Amino acid sequence: MTNSRSPQVEITEISHDTIAFTLSGTDASIANALRRVMIAEVPTMAIDLVEVRVNTSVCHDEFIAHRLGLIPLMSTNADTYNYTRDCKCDGNCVDCSVTFELSVLNTTLEDISVTSHDLIPIGETDVKPVDHRDTPDKVLIVKLGPNEELSLTAIARKGIAKDHTKWSPVAVATYQFDPLVQINSSRMDLLSESQKKEFVSSCPTRVYHYEEQHRVVVVEEPVSCMFCEQCLRTAESFNVKDLVKISVKSGRFLFKVESTGLMPPDQIVFAALRILVDKLDAVDNEITLDAA
Repeated sequence: MTNSRSPQVEITEISHDTIAFTLSGTDASIANALRRVMIAEVPTMAIDLVEVRVNTSVCHDEFIAHRLGLIPLMSTNADTYNYTRDCKCDGNCVDCSVTFELSVLNTTLEDISVTSHDLIPIGETDVKPVDHRDTPDKVLIVKLGPNEELSLTAIARKGIAKDHTKWSPVAVATYQFDPLVQINSSRMDLLSESQKKEFVSSCPTRVYHYEEQHRVVVVEEPVSCMFCEQCLRTAESFNVKDLVKISVKSGRFLFKVESTGLMPPDQIVFAALRILVDKLDAVDNEITLDAA
């Protein structure tokens, strides 16, 4: 009989674009599945169709269309849109797409920049370039010389990064095992003060700290351990065995996720969890049907 598990998520840090959390009570298969779903299966909006009317810039149409596709669009309400393949319309409609217009003519004698600020959504919609969050950030599309013009219509659609990476909501989605670093105090007492300081400085991520007052080495930042084992090699050079033991806490994984800005990082995590649960439910249903 298999042991039941109760996975838990504990958010340790969150900001506008990043989130750090601990996933516990499960194994690496679920941790990696969650990471992959966040990267490739959370639906977002991205420009998928471009109709170029006028382009006298130095960049050809396909190059500009590619750059437009990679502009992050606010996708907090992406679930309210239909996938194009599931929509009842013949091509594009307000239920499955958002239309943008861009029209820029350089009437100056200097080069000008065409940016994501020049993409104007048609109609009322929350789907806009990420730079619309009251910041001066903007994505450069192309530069126009004197008398050059760019005029086009761009259509954004709902999709997932399994189809194209432009729909990925994350810039970074990684996890690591939760390190467990244990110092053998009796062995550490055999070292001289200079050896203790050398041991502490041997760690490139400053996991250890030497307390001058008590002349002891303590584990200060265990989560910074990257399992390089440099401290173990330093201990071997002192001919002291079992000075420190490095292992992992079973069933605990430290995640760090950075959003591209198109939706809050916690929304990405919770959306991925819902998708993963739906996948597991689908597998469970198939097994139940086969057993019936």
